Amino acid sequence: MLLLLVLSIFLITMDRNNIDYYIKVNDCQIAKTSCKVVLDDENAIEINILPRGIPSTEKLTISVHAIGKNGQIQSANIAFEALEIDTTTPQYRLYKKTASSFYGSGFLALCSLSKQNWLAHLVVKKAGKVWAVELPFKKRLE
Repeated sequence: MLLLLVLSIFLITMDRNNIDYYIKVNDCQIAKTSCKVVLDDENAIEINILPRGIPSTEKLTISVHAIGKNGQIQSANIAFEALEIDTTTPQYRLYKKTASSFYGSGFLALCSLSKQNWLAHLVVKKAGKVWAVELPFKKRLE
């Protein structure tokens, strides 16, 4: 039991240490439009989640495109966190379409609250560095 506890703590700590940069995006509404996120002086990414409005009952299509000097993305994945119901979706892996773009799909957790606050947690590995990008959005039950 002790070995399992030590191994769990090690894996959690190791996973946190893999993130080089944390970026919280406050100036874009990912549910309404695509978002450009500046990673550093020479690189940025554009994130798009369709359909617009990010409906809870439909499959989402997520795309990430690299912009800048080193256009290659090594890996990308995304998870969605519902703040009021304290739940997170599984991490959805995005798949390489070209050297500079990744695509994938995912779903939100179903919730019956009339107003919900969400975070899209995107993790991108590019040029040997790992960025964790947090994109907040709000949803209303229709």
